Amino acid sequence: MIVTVTTVVVLVIGLLGLVLALYGGFVSSAIIEGLKGDQEARGISEQKYYLLGMIGTIVLIARILNVPIFFWMLQSLVPYCPGAMCAYGVVNAGVPYSIAAVVLKLFVPFAYGLWLIIEVANRGVADMPLMGDLAKSFMVTLLPLVLIDSAVDILLVASVKPVYVPCCSSIYDIDPPFSPSAYLGPGVGMIIVVAAIVFLLSVVTIQWVSTQSSSVSALTAAFCLAAAAFYFVALHDTYAPAVLGLPSHHCPFCLFQEFPDTAFFAGLFWLGIASAGWGVTLRAVWARKGLNPEGIHSLLGSLRKVSSVALVFSVVSMISHILLVL
Repeated sequence: MIVTVTTVVVLVIGLLGLVLALYGGFVSSAIIEGLKGDQEARGISEQKYYLLGMIGTIVLIARILNVPIFFWMLQSLVPYCPGAMCAYGVVNAGVPYSIAAVVLKLFVPFAYGLWLIIEVANRGVADMPLMGDLAKSFMVTLLPLVLIDSAVDILLVASVKPVYVPCCSSIYDIDPPFSPSAYLGPGVGMIIVVAAIVFLLSVVTIQWVSTQSSSVSALTAAFCLAAAAFYFVALHDTYAPAVLGLPSHHCPFCLFQEFPDTAFFAGLFWLGIASAGWGVTLRAVWARKGLNPEGIHSLLGSLRKVSSVALVFSVVSMISHILLVL
């Protein structure tokens, strides 16, 4: 184990997350059982739900804040791993836990944020109609995710050692992975970038449509998925090589290392897509339960604003970098 400030922070967050998540699972189980009983038992369950809300807020916000700390940790460990020139080398040093951790950091925080958003909306209703559903989802879905996420972080921190590792050049410069522009011509790369920008701006625009019907929500979700797919392909295929000035080098870790602002705006991109997805899911849950949509109007407005600002800034960043290299 390499002891640095970031490894200690990630380790502590992982251990605390494990303990609190397990206790939250116990509280969730008690709430579910209490809701099946008489009026007194339901009252006790309601009191325990406030405790679950506090536990969930602490654990899930900590896990979400752990994401940038985790990638900062990878970058900070580069000097300690001989052969590593960017965070990709540290990922190689921690295989297989590092790969699992990176994948979890990209996708699992969406579930964390969704639970928190629905919990906040549920507290805004007098009788908290989603109390049982939230307790059950914490125990059945979030608890396993937090346990896996935290355990992988702990295993990664414990497994990374100062040993020689191959870095990104062993992959991208010798045997480049699949790249559409490498097979279909360099012009395809710019088409992918333009498509990513168009879908991102479409996500922003459609969220401000006054009629938020189920078809509009479905279209928003589809545009979010398309924008995410094109963005990540463009990041690998065109954006990284163009900004780095190395046509055959597609490493996003090198891009984020040499141009830290691109890492920040990539994080904003994730936040923008996630906020749009949270809004669509919250609206669907509310409609399925037959609840008054006025109860979530303010929260949906906040999510729409966060998503729009984050996506617009990420688009501006991408366009600015590309214009500078043209």
